[in-house]
Amino acid sequence: MAERENEQAEYDRRWADVAGTYGGGNPGYSKNFVEFMTKWVVDSARPQPRALDVGCGDGYFTSNLIRLGCRASGMDLSPVAVDLASKRNPTGDFRTHDLTTAFPFESDTFDVVWCSEVLEHLFSPLDVLREICRVLKPGGILLATTPAHGRLKNLAIALFCFERHFDPEYPHIRFFTLDSLGKLCEKAGLVGRLSGTCGSQLGLRDVLFPTNNLMVVEKA
Repeated sequence: MAERENEQAEYDRRWADVAGTYGGGNPGYSKNFVEFMTKWVVDSARPQPRALDVGCGDGYFTSNLIRLGCRASGMDLSPVAVDLASKRNPTGDFRTHDLTTAFPFESDTFDVVWCSEVLEHLFSPLDVLREICRVLKPGGILLATTPAHGRLKNLAIALFCFERHFDPEYPHIRFFTLDSLGKLCEKAGLVGRLSGTCGSQLGLRDVLFPTNNLMVVEKA
């Protein structure tokens, strides 16, 4: 229990510096994430879909779900983040929640789940994916992003920045390829529809060393 309290305090500290480096819209890849989200929410063709932002942080991406016409809920371990998200999105339903426990929602509730840059922080991402599958309606979609770990990037990390990238105090504890992420989603009961990568709008570097995995999976 003390370990979870320490983790929550660490994320509270990070989100308190949201104007610095930790805000949802600050990374260079955020624009690509918004375009990815927009395409799939619009293509879902559901009127006023119910959407859940898992690990919502300051609500930056939740605000785009709302802009797209979704009735949005969000949850995060950090009360500081939840407060920021609620202020940013007064029409949203935000809750402080520990993802190591069952989600506080009924089964078959949501048309869309957004889970962005969250799974890599979790000791058991499979359990969270199973909960996502549970709360999705049949035919509902999960839009997931994680940091990308392809062969070229892994080689560069091993040669030039292994110690920094795998710092034991860094909050990333899982490292995904598109293949490993897809297999984990399948194990949770989610069927693949699309997978790809993106970067931070830096041209050729993003082609050779993409920063993020993008995945769309569906509850059958």
